[in-house]
Amino acid sequence: MRERKTGITALLTGVAVLWALPTASLSQEGDLERVRKAVDAATGQVERTVSTAVAPVRRATRPAGQAVGKTSAALRRATGQDRAPTATPTTDPPLHGTNNHGQGTVAVTDINPTNERPVGGSTDGSDAGPEEVVVGRARGEQQADGSYRGRITIAALLGQEVAGVTTTNGQTQNGPLQPVQTGVLDPLCNGTAQQVCLSVLRADSTTTGTGSTNDFATARAQLGGAEGIGVGAAESQGTINQDANCQTSSGTSRAANVSSGGAAVADAANSSSTSRSCRGQQPVVTNTSQVIALGGTGVPIPAPGCADGTPDTETGVPTLAPIVCNADTIAGAAGVREALDVFVLQVGGTSLTKLTTAASESMSTAPPETSRAACSDGADNDGDGRVDAADPGCHTDGNAGNPGSFDPNDTSEVDAPRPAGPGTPTAGAPNDDGDDDDNAGDAGAGAGDRAQCADGRDNDGDGVSDRRDPGCHTDGNASNPASFDPDDDSEANGGGGNAGVQDADVDRSGALPFTGTNVVSLALAGLLMLAGGLLLRRQAGVLPPRR
Repeated sequence: MRERKTGITALLTGVAVLWALPTASLSQEGDLERVRKAVDAATGQVERTVSTAVAPVRRATRPAGQAVGKTSAALRRATGQDRAPTATPTTDPPLHGTNNHGQGTVAVTDINPTNERPVGGSTDGSDAGPEEVVVGRARGEQQADGSYRGRITIAALLGQEVAGVTTTNGQTQNGPLQPVQTGVLDPLCNGTAQQVCLSVLRADSTTTGTGSTNDFATARAQLGGAEGIGVGAAESQGTINQDANCQTSSGTSRAANVSSGGAAVADAANSSSTSRSCRGQQPVVTNTSQVIALGGTGVPIPAPGCADGTPDTETGVPTLAPIVCNADTIAGAAGVREALDVFVLQVGGTSLTKLTTAASESMSTAPPETSRAACSDGADNDGDGRVDAADPGCHTDGNAGNPGSFDPNDTSEVDAPRPAGPGTPTAGAPNDDGDDDDNAGDAGAGAGDRAQCADGRDNDGDGVSDRRDPGCHTDGNASNPASFDPDDDSEANGGGGNAGVQDADVDRSGALPFTGTNVVSLALAGLLMLAGGLLLRRQAGVLPPRR
């Protein structure tokens, strides 16, 4: 088995060398014809060895074949839709999941890719065959109960997520390097008057009651302000949003881009897919992609159709390394677009490996005409003079001033009572002004029944109160909403002096700004960035094959 694996590795190395040959060098028709004749002469032998090579790889990479079968069965039960093989797997890219969603993916490596359509919707690729390597997949989706969710898989290996971010209604989450971003890079940008702005490993996800927005980027830079030079590497976005009449989902992905003065200078492997469904109208799906562009104009590499976005442009070396640019599928309100696919040892409907760069997909459904929930029907159902988003009863936190907590699928506008507990006014009394604090004048409020960090007063005389006071945060950081403690009965800061300096501008946590787990996160992120960069560079044929 070891020798066979070594043989397969050698074969893949040879294919990689062929793929790395610059297509532009075959500019003479005679050169290309000689290559094709040589390939044709070897095709018979290759086809005889493919079945021998694929079998052990399938056994090595699919040891859990029975588990995969169970996953497929579970997907059928969950979606009510059977998976079915496609007759054209190279030009029929897979939709991930049958729920409404927008998804963008930077890169995927799939050994022995499945021909079933659709595949599972997990962002780590575990139920999509599985997909062995996933880099930079951002997804906003609507779940079976009508609520929304955001999901960003920064990287996944063999169906296991290495790093990622998830949000549900009312949540905002960021990637592992957010402390570096807010503590180092953002101050650098502000300190240079937005002349030097950098972002590293961004993974920003926000989900509300009406949709989800998810943005991933390995790196971004803006030099010289808005009219200067902008650079982006390995970016993807997945969004879905709904209003009273329409639902729109969108996925985008770009391997690399450079702009100047707001105009495109160079782009490599970019794709997008948008689906919009409105009541009483036919859904509209738009897919676009391009492999290489300079100054906004496509470059005919590796084939003319790759430059102008022609769907399903086939090129490359037949059998050994066929290439498909702009692989495209549109079915009803669902669309899928993959900018660049490279297949290794493609015989019939079977490939040894599929390498995908810049994939996007979208799917949407118009809001129903009837049976609208009380929180989205435009009526004052509980007679309190407030309707839908303006009614605290339609917010998961009872705060009508927080758009992130609005739930249009709530079937009751009746205000939920606030639970009893420390810092809470009379048990069961609502918070009348709709904010997050129990202020004087709220129903049931009385002297002495609220902690200092929830009474709306500046108790320590430092110019800030409650959640804006560092003394009400467990880490002394007023900019960190997760550390706010409304039950703290002292606004006094736990750190050093700095008399005369407003607490909102001072970090009194006493902790070093960059230690411990932050270092581990940075190291992990660095490894992920390196792996992603190497993968993209290998797909582009820049790196030599491993020896």
